[in-house]
Amino acid sequence: MEIIIIALFLCTVWLTLSLCVYFLPVGIAYLRFHKNLVPIAILTVVLGWTFLGWLAALLWALNSDTKKPAESECS
Repeated sequence: MEIIIIALFLCTVWLTLSLCVYFLPVGIAYLRFHKNLVPIAILTVVLGWTFLGWLAALLWALNSDTKKPAESECS
């Protein structure tokens, strides 16, 4: 019984880490306020399972085509 619990735990950790790596380009684009966030997300979901699709989305997310974050008007 303990082996099954450990195996389920390890599978859960592996799945979580895999999903984090898979959606890394989307997270980077979101944090950098990228202008093409939605197309990067679509590319990641559709072609991210291929290494070339994932790499293209990552490089696209890392380019300098970003918006300036909205500045608060509080002084």
